[in-house]
This record gives sequence, C-alpha cells and structure tokens, in this order.
Amino acid sequence: MCLKRLTNLKINSQGFTLVELIIIIVFIGIFSVVALTRTNLGLNTIQEQIAIDQITNDIDLARSMAFAKHETITIAFSKNNEGVFNKNYTIYSGMGEDKALILDFPNSENGVVALDNSKMRAVDIESVDFDDGYELQFIPLGDCTLLSDGFIELNSKIITIKPITGNWVISDK
Repeated sequence: MCLKRLTNLKINSQGFTLVELIIIIVFIGIFSVVALTRTNLGLNTIQEQIAIDQITNDIDLARSMAFAKHETITIAFSKNNEGVFNKNYTIYSGMGEDKALILDFPNSENGVVALDNSKMRAVDIESVDFDDGYELQFIPLGDCTLLSDGFIELNSKIITIKPITGNWVISDK
C-alpha cells in the first residue's frame, strides 16, 4: 500500500526547465542584437549630422570672413596616397603664393578642421567636387567662385554649394 501511494504522488517541481531557460536566453540575445544594431544606426546618423553642421557652419563662417576681412578665404579638401579623402579640411586666407593657414579658425587645430574625433568617427568624406577641384573659395566681397554647383558627399548625405552665393542645401544620396 505504501508503494502504491508513492507512485500516485505527483511531484510539484517549481522553476523552469532547461529548454525554457535556453529559449529565454535565445530571445534575450536576439533582442539585444536588434537593439544594438538600431543604436549603432542611430549613432551614425547623429555623427553625420554633427559633421554636416560643422562643415556648413565653416562654409558660412568662411563666406562671412571673406566679406568682413576683405580677403579671399579658401576651404581646401585633400586626398591621401590611396586616393581616399582625408577626414579633415584646411582653411586658408589669401590667394596663390600668398595663401596662409588661418591658425585661429574656430574648431580647428592650426587651421585644420578634423572630422576624425569621437563625435564624428563614423563619418567619411566620400567625394568633393568644386568645378573639378577640391577647393571652395570665397572672394573679398563674400561671393563664391564656383561656376556650377559644388558637392561634398558624406556617408548618406550630400551638401550642395550654390555658385556665387555660397548657399548650401543638404540632400539624401
């Protein structure tokens, strides 16, 4: 009788089974990957917007400086040895052989504005075209010397600079 009673006794176990735990861990992993991917995409968008703000503010400042100081101001982009655009640009005053770095240009280090810092690390300058060159120039009256639209292409955005006025427009690729 005692054995029969023990076999009919149901054991009420509390907790999760191994299969349930594995399923929960897999779901947590999937949700973590999705969340981190979305966070990374969001950070890249923010970093690109910071770079756009930096470049467009510098374009506006260069135009204003050309007018205020009554001299030519140039924003020059360059490529490295592999033909890839550097993550910086240089600000000059003057023309030709009289061209000199503007050492005290805001947010620059001795006239070089770097986009390779922690705020903009994911941003690349993919292409630059100012009348088949890499220099955007403002003459003493603040006019832009471009004959046609100029372009600065970043990861997913394009900054278009208009001739004469130097006004800019941002668009998606």
